This record gives sequence, structure tokens and C-alpha cells, in this order.
Amino acid sequence: MSDLRDMFFEECDDLLEVLSTGLEDLQNETSDAETINAMFRSVHSIKGGAGAFGLDRLIKFAHAFENVLDDLRSDKIGVDATITALMFSGFDHLSDLVDAARDDNDLPDTDGAAVLAELKQTTQNANGGVGGDDDDDANEVSSDDFEVQAMDFSLDLGGDDDGGIGDLPGLPSLGGGDDATDGATHFVVKFKADPVLYTRGHDPALLFRALGEMGELSIEADRSEVAPLESLKDAPAAISWTLTLRPDDGIDESTIREIFEFVEGQCTLHISETVVEAAAEEDTAPVADAPAAPVAEAAPAAAAAAPVAKAEAKPAPAKAPKAEKQEAKGGDGGKKSSEPRNSTIRVDLNRVDRLINLVGELVISEAMLRQSMNELPVSANSAVSEAIGQLKTLSGVLQESVMAIRAQPVRGLFQRMSRIVRESSRQAGKTSRLVMVGEATEVDKTVTERLVEPLTHMIRNSVDHGLEKAEDRVAAGKPEMGTIKLEAAHRSGRVVISLSDDGAGVNRAKVRQKAEEKGLIRPEDDLTDSDIDNLLFRPGFSTADEISQLSGRGVGMDVVRSEIQALGGRINLQSEPGKGTTITISLPLTLAVMEGMLIEVAGESLVVPTVALRETLQPGQANIHDFCDGDRGLSVNDSMLPIVDLGEALGFRAPLPDFSNQSLLLIEGESGRRSALAVDGIVEQREVVIKGLEQNYQSIPGIAAATILGNGKIALIVDTDQMIPSPGNGNPGLRKGSELAEVNL
Repeated sequence: MSDLRDMFFEECDDLLEVLSTGLEDLQNETSDAETINAMFRSVHSIKGGAGAFGLDRLIKFAHAFENVLDDLRSDKIGVDATITALMFSGFDHLSDLVDAARDDNDLPDTDGAAVLAELKQTTQNANGGVGGDDDDDANEVSSDDFEVQAMDFSLDLGGDDDGGIGDLPGLPSLGGGDDATDGATHFVVKFKADPVLYTRGHDPALLFRALGEMGELSIEADRSEVAPLESLKDAPAAISWTLTLRPDDGIDESTIREIFEFVEGQCTLHISETVVEAAAEEDTAPVADAPAAPVAEAAPAAAAAAPVAKAEAKPAPAKAPKAEKQEAKGGDGGKKSSEPRNSTIRVDLNRVDRLINLVGELVISEAMLRQSMNELPVSANSAVSEAIGQLKTLSGVLQESVMAIRAQPVRGLFQRMSRIVRESSRQAGKTSRLVMVGEATEVDKTVTERLVEPLTHMIRNSVDHGLEKAEDRVAAGKPEMGTIKLEAAHRSGRVVISLSDDGAGVNRAKVRQKAEEKGLIRPEDDLTDSDIDNLLFRPGFSTADEISQLSGRGVGMDVVRSEIQALGGRINLQSEPGKGTTITISLPLTLAVMEGMLIEVAGESLVVPTVALRETLQPGQANIHDFCDGDRGLSVNDSMLPIVDLGEALGFRAPLPDFSNQSLLLIEGESGRRSALAVDGIVEQREVVIKGLEQNYQSIPGIAAATILGNGKIALIVDTDQMIPSPGNGNPGLRKGSELAEVNL
């Protein structure tokens, strides 16, 4: 049962994603009838699964939610801003209920009560004041207005408006017709609900509607066991149904059983397969071996016979409808697809991690073997060398394939952020919307998980500090509703995520004033706009005049930068007054492999990430200038860049008297600041497998991670961002480092 429960909540995540996508289409006015149907099916499936585990509160809310969705798809209510806002609120609370049920937690009774009441009221209004409240007295009807009427459970075969099951909204037109006897394979489904099925909120009509989407369906109701009306209160469920399905291509018995999987154990279900013989003449009677409903009285039988006679008088369209269906679906002339219906499997993440670690070790072993072979006096064209080359190619392909297993779209992450936008806007008293671009961009799963907190801080800051109040936006000639754009894309082997708003931009004068008050900079410091913007990432810095629920404590953007740097990424902020702010995050596609430049410093091997490299200079090529206190600068393109002696900065050796024999590596951070690293030599560029230090040892200033070289030795990976001095700040975490910041000449 525990496995089934875990599987249910995994399915809930997928269903909630479908629901969220539909709501975004609804908000952007790009939805259609199928969008509403998909949303309805998602909520109904969640309700059905919750019923199997007795999650009553989730069942109750999902039932009210699907009622409103049902009214939407039957055009009883229209889509407007109020309904869309209600749908989003319902989605948020439904997600909370699923999470609470997954963790066996109980939400306070007041949580979601207002949304539930509003959903019920919407259903009542859509149905003339009836419906939507199943468990209270809101729908009581006066006995003076009540009149007992017989209900007709007979099948509407020919489309006459007699109130049969075939009139249910969304259920396809039922009945055999002339082309029912075409020699095709039919499935006969016998279904009878147990009483528990109804108490758990299921509705057989919705199951039949889903079955009707798989082909041409006819339904017959057997009400011979229905008790008299006076004893109906305590009578068990008595109606049974016989459903005859002429399936579309690719539909088999297992597909049909999937529809009834959420009511398994709550009903009697029997599915059989039969081949219907082709009719000899056009006026042949209806299928003889198709199961017929027991006749309880003459009137329903006559009512069922009349539509059949009407159908016989009408010329049959032969198999044209079926051909049209195949053409509309892009069919292949009746051939079943060889592709499996379910082409994915669920694998425990720990197993994937172990596989990735093993592949990483394989790559390291291949490098060690190749280096050992290079040290032997073996001809370069020998069979062994060729085998080693082939092993290198195969190990690289295997590594890329394994890394792709952990890759997943950022859609789920972005959809979580849409809720943060709604909640932050509500707290700040502003109206805003989130626009998502590039949701299909794939990123390592670990990266997406660790991006939740940074993106949350960024969005809350955009809403609180970036977007103006509605009246201020109107006065500035902007739309009343603010827009926050979240975009993802692959660029140069990395994933770039940007968050932009159309607000007022960074108030740089206020930022500088706050920085001077906190002693972060001096009044005489000459700072560029980029320098001022980057002050927002300093620990404890905030421009808020008072602490609010959203901001003011000075921990948000500092946490963002720290988390992004821990992921091996860079962050950059750009702002234009009056037009908005854009924060760009650049991350590696995976946390397991990176391209690096292997260098030597004081007899030690180090790796500098190539993503930060801009240029390399050999000894004697650099135009170096000496300054006071032993600082040195490199003149490049009318700019003076600080030079950092990497050996001294990491504590490997004493300061060098000069850099005439040193190679220089020009590096650039996400903020655009640059510096030069003085190293003893450059070995080669290679792909390295990243090994974290924090879990096995501890965090080291100036070092991002480590790797194992082909000779079995460990090489440290340099954290280049910590090697770029800030104005007047130097490198406080390193042993020395130049105090000189980049200046324009």
C-alpha cells in the first residue's frame, strides 16, 4: 500500500503540472476546449486517487474544483479575470493539500476555507442556485416545490432529447447505427459500482465519458435491481451498465482498464473482446450478439426502438467516419503504432547518482590508463593506442548519455515560481503576472532543486522593489499590471536563466547612500553603475526603509549569490531607470563535469574553469606596471587590470619579486569585472570530473572543488570569482591578493 501511495503522489505531481500549464494558457487567453478538458481530468484523477486512500479533505476540495471546471467546459460560466484568479487560488490550495497529505500533515481548518466557499458559490450561481454544496444546508429545497418524477435511465441511441445518459455534457453521441456491424473488434465492458465508489466521490458518468473518447461507444443501463422509491434511501447501488466500445486504433484492453484503475476494488468490472460480423445487406437488423439491456417495462423498450428505426431509414455513411478519424489523427491506414504507450520509467534518484559516480570513475580510470600508455615506449599507431582512443570516445559518449538521464525541463521550477509571484503581489498590494519562456530547457535535476530558494528571493525582490504601485505605473504610461519574465536557454554549453521586470529599475542614488551609511564604500570612491548594482549582493545590504513580510532584512540577494556560486555559476544584474531590471544567472548544465585549463603553481596542479577565461599571455607578452605596496597591474586595451599571484593568494609560496617568468590568465566574472592570474605554467585544456569538497572536507576560500587527474593526483579547481578584487575590498578570504581594482585609463 505504501508503494501505491508513493505512486499516487508521483502521479499528482504530473497532474498538477498539467493543471498549471492549463491555467497559464487560460490566463494568456490561449486555451481551448481541450485545455479545459485536460484540467478537468487532472483534478478528477487527483480526486479519484485521494478516494482510494481516504483523503477526505483532498476529495472534498477537488470535487468542488472539478465542479467549476465542469461548468467551464459546458459553457455555464465564462472565462474572465475573476474566474482565472479563482482557478489559480484553487490550484495553490490543491497543491498544499497534496503536499500535506504526502507528508501526513494536517493543514489548519481555516486554510482554503474561503477558496472552497467561493468555488461552491460559483457552481451554485452557474446552476441557478443549485449544486456545489454537498454537505451542508445551502441547497435545501422547500418541500412545497418538490415533485417526484420518474427518471429515465434508457439509452438515447439516436440523439432524441429524452434526458438519457447520452445527453451528459462531453459524452459522445451513443448508439450503434448502421456502421456498427462492420466486422471490427469490439470491447464489451460490464460495470457495476459498489456503494463505496459513490461515497468516495466517484461518478460513473465521468468514467463513461473518458471511455467514449477512445472510440464509438454505446451504453445500456440495467435497472432491474433498482428498489422502489420508498425504500431507496437504504438500498445498495443497484444499476449496472453494459458498454460496447468500437475502439480507435491503438486501443486495447489494458488501455481501457486504465480508465477504471482509480475505482479498482470499488466496482465489479468485466471486459471481453468480440468480433462483430459484417452485415450482409444494408437493412440488416442491429448486431445480434451485442449484449442487450434487460427489458423491465414496455415503455423504455419502445423508446429505444424508435431511434434505431430512424437510423435505419437514413443511408449509412459506410466507413467514412472511421477514415476521417484516422486522417485527422495522421493514421497509417489502420496499422497500430509500434511505439509503446508508456515510454518512460521511474527510477530512484540514488540509483542514478550511483551510476553517474561510476561513470565518472570510469572516465578518470580511462585518463589514468591513457597517461600510463603515453609514458611507455609504444608506437603512436599501435593497436593499443587505437584501443585507448576508442575507449576514450566511448567513455565520453557514455558520460554524456548518463548525464542526460538527470536532465529535466525547468517547467516544474518555473510553475512553482508563478505561485510566488501571486503571493508576493498579494502581500505587496500590487498586480503582476509571470511570463515564462523556454520552459522546455533541460537542466540537471540537482541544479533545479537548488535554484528554488534563489529564484524565490529574486522574485520577491522584483515584486517588492522593482514593480511600482498601480497608480505610479499608470502615471508613468505603463500598464497597470506589472510583468515579470522568467526565461531559460542553453548558451555555449551552459544554461542561462534570466529574471526581468518592467518596473522602475535600481535607484542607484539610494543604493550608494545606503552603502556609505553602512560603511561598505567611501564617499570618494569612483563607482560605475555596475559597481553600484553589485552592492545589492553584499551581505546585510538592503534599501528598504522598513522591514516587511517580503524584504528589508538584507539577506535575500546575498543568499542568491552564495547559492549560485556554490552551483558553479555566475550572476549579473543590469538595470535601466524607468524601464526595469534584469538578473541573469549562468550555470553549468551539470554539476558533475566541466571544461578546465590545467595549470601549475608552485609545483601544484590546479584547474581554472574555461568559462571564466578570456585570454592567456605567455611570459614576456604582458605589459605589467608596478604600484605601491607591491601591487601590479596589467595594461590591456586602455584598461588597467589587477594581477593576482595565484600561488601567494592560495598560500602555496611567498610573493614573487616580479612576474617576468609568469604566464597570465585573464579571467572575467559575471559582473563584468576582470583580473589576471599569475601562474607558473599552462599545461592543457581538458574535461574534468568534479568532486565536491564540502561533503568530504570543508569549504576552502578560493577553491570551488577538486578533480582527479590521469596520474591519480588530486587537482584543486580555482574559484575564479573570488580572484577578482572589488573596489577597496581586495580578497578578504585569501592570503594576499591584489588590492588594485580594474580602472579605465
